[in-house]
Amino acid sequence: MAQKETAKPKKARSFTAAALIFGAIALAIVVLINLMVSRLNVIWDMTPTGIYKLTEPTRTYLSSVDKKVNFYFLFNMDLLSTDTESMPLYNAMKEYSSFDCIDFHAFDPDDDPDKVKELQDMGFSISQGDIVIECEGRSKHIAANTMFETHTNKSTDGNQTTSSVYFTGENLITGAIEAVVTGRETKIYFLTGHSEKPVGTDYTSLKKSLSTRNYTAEPLDLSSSSSVPEDAAIIIVAAPKSDISSTELTALNSYLDRGGNICFWMSPNEDPVDYTNIESILKDFSISLDYDRVSETDPDLHVPNDPTSFRCSIVKADQTDSIDLTSELAQFVNQGSYPVMTNTRSFMEIYDEGENKEHVTVGSLLQTIDRIGDNTSTAVGEPCGGAKPRDRITNAILDLAMFSTDSSRAGAKIMVMGNGEFMDDENIYQAYNVISVNLQLSVFSWMYDSDQALDFGIGGKERTFDEMHIDSASKAKVTSVIFIAVPFAVGLIGGAVWLRRRYSE
Repeated sequence: MAQKETAKPKKARSFTAAALIFGAIALAIVVLINLMVSRLNVIWDMTPTGIYKLTEPTRTYLSSVDKKVNFYFLFNMDLLSTDTESMPLYNAMKEYSSFDCIDFHAFDPDDDPDKVKELQDMGFSISQGDIVIECEGRSKHIAANTMFETHTNKSTDGNQTTSSVYFTGENLITGAIEAVVTGRETKIYFLTGHSEKPVGTDYTSLKKSLSTRNYTAEPLDLSSSSSVPEDAAIIIVAAPKSDISSTELTALNSYLDRGGNICFWMSPNEDPVDYTNIESILKDFSISLDYDRVSETDPDLHVPNDPTSFRCSIVKADQTDSIDLTSELAQFVNQGSYPVMTNTRSFMEIYDEGENKEHVTVGSLLQTIDRIGDNTSTAVGEPCGGAKPRDRITNAILDLAMFSTDSSRAGAKIMVMGNGEFMDDENIYQAYNVISVNLQLSVFSWMYDSDQALDFGIGGKERTFDEMHIDSASKAKVTSVIFIAVPFAVGLIGGAVWLRRRYSE
């Protein structure tokens, strides 16, 4: 009996060979295209918020700029390219540098101290990761810690957890470029009418310093106006001797409702005056003003024979804080400086859940020193002024400067400082005030520079990831069947068909 022929038909062998050849060609084409695209360095941003690409308003604006803009980025770009968390910033830097109007300079500040000194001579306190934008002698500074904003929530066990991370750098950078290109001036108004220290006579050095940052400082008399000027970036209330009126309260609240910014420099006042209307503004931001003058009882911490001039501590922001106004001050501490407060009152955070609303973020900037780490202090708050008796505050750590912002009021921001003299002509350049002065400049940047590009319509871009949520065991089994079992079964069937055809006649 003749043995049955089992060899594959010639036609089948030809088909298999052709399939292998076409498969190899397809693979070669894919590899070639991949190599070409990698050389072109083309990026497809598939994220919902477009976090890795500049927005159309920025590209349109930069394409229209006909002036040369010097862009200084104090960081090593090669090092930044390896940090996956910083990819939005890295790609933004590459895109900004590609526009004809941008003269881009990226460098490690440790490698080029001469360039750092040049930028510092513009009036800026800069550190690694910062950006300085300059055009025709006008300049803007953007701190590294403002490029990203982290929103946190409390977990069921009470710990802080990161819920969202937003890239906010484009908003800041584009706004800074527009400001230095156009020469647009930002107005800071000093409130008058309450025996405040006049900006024209007591803050001339500050006024000059602000001009290097494209700020102009002018007085504001709300007694003759029913509203705050539309061009007001920041309002400063500098050591008032009396309370604001009800009319002024209405005007300032209206200003805050549209995202305004107010700094209250509230020096101790020995007069029997209660700041009822000012306190109502602070209360809305979960801050309480005390009627005291802080004295330090530890002689090692205060100036000889002057317990009201004493060392205090900088409140450092931790990784869970979405607002960081103090990290840049570390460089002064490293150089041997330390914060000093003179003739200051104190403040307190309002913790009442009914008042401390979820949309209000409040924090401390300067505090009395905790010497032994038990949340007590040797400083005391001696009663000073006010229309009614106040108690003496002892043992507690006292807040000397605080900040707060309310997201429900268009991001309105306030800052309170227990002293109004630290920035006047007599004290602004004193060595012991270097940290307080730079803290205030940091607050100015936080208050206004963070909003300067709103006209471009550029919001923070959330860093999002594709996720699958399975909330029950039955759904988990169905998902496993769909994504694991079904493809496996299809693969088995395909393999069986191939084997059957492979050995068929």
